[in-house]
Amino acid sequence: MSESNRIARAGTLAAPDSASQPVAPASGTASSEFAPGRVIAGKYLVERAIGEGGLGVVLRAKHVQLDQSVAIKHVRPSDISRPDVVERFLREARLAAKIKNDHAVKVQDVDVVDSGAPYMVMEFLEGRDLGQLVLEAPLPIERAIDYLLQACEALAEAHALGIVHRDLKPANLFLAQRPGGATIVKVLDFGISRLASDREARVTRIDERIGTPEFMSPEQLNAARDIDARSDIWSLGVVLYELLTGKLPFPAGDLPQLCVAILTKPPVPLSAVHSDTPPELESVIARCLEKDREKRYQNIAELAQDLAALWEGESPSRVQQIVRVMKEAGANVRPPTPFPGSITRAQVEEALAPFAPTHPPPAPVAVVTESDSAELAQALGAAVDDRVAAVFIDATGATVDELQFLSINEAYDYACSLPGEIVRCDLFDSLDDVRGGHRVTYVRSPESGHWVPKLS
Repeated sequence: MSESNRIARAGTLAAPDSASQPVAPASGTASSEFAPGRVIAGKYLVERAIGEGGLGVVLRAKHVQLDQSVAIKHVRPSDISRPDVVERFLREARLAAKIKNDHAVKVQDVDVVDSGAPYMVMEFLEGRDLGQLVLEAPLPIERAIDYLLQACEALAEAHALGIVHRDLKPANLFLAQRPGGATIVKVLDFGISRLASDREARVTRIDERIGTPEFMSPEQLNAARDIDARSDIWSLGVVLYELLTGKLPFPAGDLPQLCVAILTKPPVPLSAVHSDTPPELESVIARCLEKDREKRYQNIAELAQDLAALWEGESPSRVQQIVRVMKEAGANVRPPTPFPGSITRAQVEEALAPFAPTHPPPAPVAVVTESDSAELAQALGAAVDDRVAAVFIDATGATVDELQFLSINEAYDYACSLPGEIVRCDLFDSLDDVRGGHRVTYVRSPESGHWVPKLS
């Protein structure tokens, strides 16, 4: 494995006001304190430099007492006199240390050397980032979704703490090797993150537009002061698009053209560059890339739910954890988008558990087609209050019961409580206790036992 593939990546972007400036050669007191062979804080033996980002230099070192490799990141000597860079560096350390999830790089220590230069100590990672991986070839759909869901776990905790990353891209998602050969995705580089509630604080004016333009949301390009977690959701949509295709959804020849495309033009449809794209996946990415953030997924849990529904290998516990974290933080997590045939009893019950039993959980209200999935997703978030007649049928085709309910939600709840012998439920309008027009039919899936809408 090459040395460049063994980098604990945590700060890969230069601020726009310094990105084009040459890096000064290491010199002076601060640089000598981080030179190979020096021992920092009496316990970290510096071995060599292994990477460099916009906010500093990354070193490989060894904890001499524990005999363990660590990564040390410090501000470049040429930037120690710049308060904006030092403040961004310290902010990265503070914010990253708050996130305890396994899918975020662990910050183990933060301190300053005698010269006053700050540094942070992080876990040392071996592997490579997804930016390097996608250069070889686009990823299969299942792997791309798996990697993104792992990142969603770390971002759920960050967003629950009010932390917005603001620079999500394949290069900041690191596929680290674990003992035994297993891999894990780690979210890197919280150097330009900030608390969503800290809208007035600015390290520098230009800091509002720090990021990687290809992955920046329209509001981030516009330097909006109220950037929130939905900007990260936009970036994840671009990341997923590139992982699947090796291309970007907004192709452009230069930076001005790119900004115009992101702000005013629709993305190139995923199916135009990836012919095997399921329409549901294209719908997920298109929703991430809505220019109006009110039309995007409103939190990371909603995105994770829809991604998990498209990947059969996904363990439900991962998404349940993401949903739980966001709900505990006060987020209103809407049910999964009703892709054709994808609604299950478990998904609906999990998504709407806080509303039961006084507020019955919403359920699908119509036969689902691809064209009306987005509209139905909104309909699921509101209670339905019109009466229906429900006819319950067993496996022989015999009618077992016919009951009146105040809403489809109530009928769906009742169907979920019935034994497995009941396999079909036809719902009709109920007009003065008289059966009216047919609404929707649910059937019990023989594989999972869950109720799903029957598609005509």
